[in-house]
Amino acid sequence: MEENQQELIEKLIRDKLNGKSYSEIRKGLLDDGWGEEEVRELIRQVDEKVLEVAVKEGRPDRARQLNRAGLILAIAGLAVSIAFNAGLILQRLPAMAVYVPFFAGILLMFYTRMTRGKEHGTRDRKPGAIRRKRPFK
Repeated sequence: MEENQQELIEKLIRDKLNGKSYSEIRKGLLDDGWGEEEVRELIRQVDEKVLEVAVKEGRPDRARQLNRAGLILAIAGLAVSIAFNAGLILQRLPAMAVYVPFFAGILLMFYTRMTRGKEHGTRDRKPGAIRRKRPFK
């Protein structure tokens, strides 16, 4: 019974990912003779799995967007800092307020780099040129 239920859940997940709505899935299960409580539990499990898939697929795009935003922020902060030091703009602001965008951009890029490493597990470091020629003793 448990194996049948897992196969059914996988089928329902595929249906949901292919665009079927939860109401259609629910109606189909009720028409097949499943009880209301069982249908509710199946829908909950399908929803959890679909959300996991959506989050896993969305992470690389989100990391890339944050990295780009950090880069843009750092470049803009650098430009403002150079203009401030040249005496062209923002003379009345404290210097710390001018440098904050640059450092915030750098920190955002480091943050995305660190989270990307955590997503993929430990970073695989390849041996250097010397170790490739001469294996560990």
